[in-house]
Amino acid sequence: MAGNILNTLSMAKYERILPRLFPDAIRIEIADRDGENFWCKQPGSDCANKDKYQHADPVVHAWADLGAGLSRRQLPGGEVQIRRQLSAQSTGKIGWLVVAFNTSASTPMSAAPEALRRAFADAVTFLQEEVELQSECNQLAIELTERYEELNLVYSTKDQVEHLDEGHDALQRLVQNCTDYLDVGLAVLVCRDKGLLMHHKNLHAPADSDHLLDLLAGRVYDHVRSRVQCVVLNETDEDGRARVFGGRSENLLAYPVIDDHGTAIGVLAVVANPEIHTFSNGDRNLLEVMAKKASRIIHTHHDSLTGLMNRSGFESSMVATLAAARSKGLQHCLLHVDLDQIHVVNDLMGHEEGDKLIRRVAKVLRGLTRDTDYVARLGGDEFGVLLTNCNVKQGHEIADDIRNGVRQIKIVAAKRQLDVSTSIGIAAVTSETEGIVGVMASAEIACKSAKEAGRDRIQVFERDNTTLVRRSEEIEWIGRVQEALRDDLFLLYCQPVLPLAVGKHSPHYEILVRLQGHDGEVLSPAVFMPAAERYQLMPMLDRWVIHHTLRWVGSCWASIASSSPVFCINLSGQSLTNPGFLTFVTDEITQMGLPPENICFEITETAAISNIDEATDFIAGLRNLGCSFSLDDFGAGLSSFGYLKDLPVDYLKIDGSFIREITSDAISRSMVTAICQIAKTMKLSTVAEFVGDEETIEILRGIDVDFVQGYYIGEPEPLEGVTERLRLEPDVLSA
Repeated sequence: MAGNILNTLSMAKYERILPRLFPDAIRIEIADRDGENFWCKQPGSDCANKDKYQHADPVVHAWADLGAGLSRRQLPGGEVQIRRQLSAQSTGKIGWLVVAFNTSASTPMSAAPEALRRAFADAVTFLQEEVELQSECNQLAIELTERYEELNLVYSTKDQVEHLDEGHDALQRLVQNCTDYLDVGLAVLVCRDKGLLMHHKNLHAPADSDHLLDLLAGRVYDHVRSRVQCVVLNETDEDGRARVFGGRSENLLAYPVIDDHGTAIGVLAVVANPEIHTFSNGDRNLLEVMAKKASRIIHTHHDSLTGLMNRSGFESSMVATLAAARSKGLQHCLLHVDLDQIHVVNDLMGHEEGDKLIRRVAKVLRGLTRDTDYVARLGGDEFGVLLTNCNVKQGHEIADDIRNGVRQIKIVAAKRQLDVSTSIGIAAVTSETEGIVGVMASAEIACKSAKEAGRDRIQVFERDNTTLVRRSEEIEWIGRVQEALRDDLFLLYCQPVLPLAVGKHSPHYEILVRLQGHDGEVLSPAVFMPAAERYQLMPMLDRWVIHHTLRWVGSCWASIASSSPVFCINLSGQSLTNPGFLTFVTDEITQMGLPPENICFEITETAAISNIDEATDFIAGLRNLGCSFSLDDFGAGLSSFGYLKDLPVDYLKIDGSFIREITSDAISRSMVTAICQIAKTMKLSTVAEFVGDEETIEILRGIDVDFVQGYYIGEPEPLEGVTERLRLEPDVLSA
């Protein structure tokens, strides 16, 4: 069997490799496991005397152990032979690699043991790994899986496969590796639907490579993709050569790039000079591994709707481009392209028409950028364009071409015609750019500014623009908020909301959220909440607060239930319209074991009125479960009383601006009095916030306000401390 396995070796390859590893060898041999010579390479001759010492006297010319798997014997005429056994895991001993040196040479390699061991180790690795691969192919003729990557000659000797998960650049390296590993003149990756055409060529590439690329991207691509089959053209008289390859004389190996559904999405092909390389079954298997790798990279880093790179692939390309900008002093330009009001298209004509529009915009972007630029769909109707070796002035010109190109798109459906426009933000990428998060945020901020200025505009990010800088600071907080959500860096605090009358009401505690800073400091919501609200992170933050509050209070409820405290949790307007939020809250209450009647949710008046239908349904759903609701900042809006009868709430929290001035301003006192009278008529309880002194408390007591809250009543403190005090002192007094 060993002899048959040796026959699978592509010795033309090793005729080039082995002499490089043993530059001063006078002869290199491969013998089978019985010692019979299988192959010989003798620089400067045809190895006619290869059998001269094959049957040397085993006593006179005995082999001596050199360690590291090597053995040595001295032959007449000053010649020494070094050998190492070849073996494979699947078949055991295969044969021997034998290298002969002339000891009379001035600096024979055999005199340098470490160099000799490394050379043999590399050579044996080459040979054994290819033998292993061939053996595995024979045994697994149907299913070639990830094992090929482990057995593959290339992947075991080139320490680059672990870096092939980095997007667009990874595909380019993969194509280059095909030429290097397979020793071919040209390698090409074509995915026409995704706008991918990558190639790499070396000195062995045909002179008319451009014509060959057209052929590979056209006729060969269509043939391989339509049949989802590998094509191998080695023989000159093959019928398929004229039909598939235009009658060209080069050898061709082309493999389909297949997605998870079994559909061919592209073709990976290599072309070789027939006098240099004939494609073997092992080469076919190697290219299959490469094609599978390409498929995974494309799937991970490309958008399925447009074929463009997705955000992940784009960010990987940005990292590499920024590194080049720093090391070479290059300047690039980043565009953030956002379609204006695509929701109008979706609402009037359907999401299918909206998807068509996104594909058409992607086509415009590809058509107006160079092969060296990167174009990506970042999500929804947002695109990123990285213009390499391009300054801001040039980038602005290209952005204007893109803006005009998008305006040429007309959408006509159901007797309606809609115009299309886009807003574009521009940011420079230079050697001074700190990181991709900052520069991508800068381009996005500029784009949002262009939208707010009237849409169909271009805005360049400038550091001295105070509006853009403020937005930039908010963008930085987005990352901090996302990090805190991911790593549980938020902290739960609460502030007492105490009844004015003894024994009339249970004490309330408003849950407040803080952020633990990197230096251990506790950060106020004033620094991170604006960014969370502007960039739609409030539903995630509300979910975090609800989950952790109910989990903590539920875990200690048995020890604090005697004081019957009510915990008040704030909800944002974004959460009221968030799909599935009501179900989430219901499930959390059910699972955590906290009685619903001891949970109160606070919604601001503005949020409730802005989302009146959603707010009404949400409140009704949780009140049916047993929860109560408080309308926060009541009285701040002009329509407060008109909407109040439509909102099924239990508490009115009077806006703090009235409470602050109640001791000095008669109008504020009248407003608070009016609110309390209406609340009593509707059987609602009232809460006064921002209470700062005893005089205010006495006035509120006279007006018959039910609850008071403020630093004078009690400052915010960690939730754990409050529940511990409730456990030790269950009898909480009123204010």
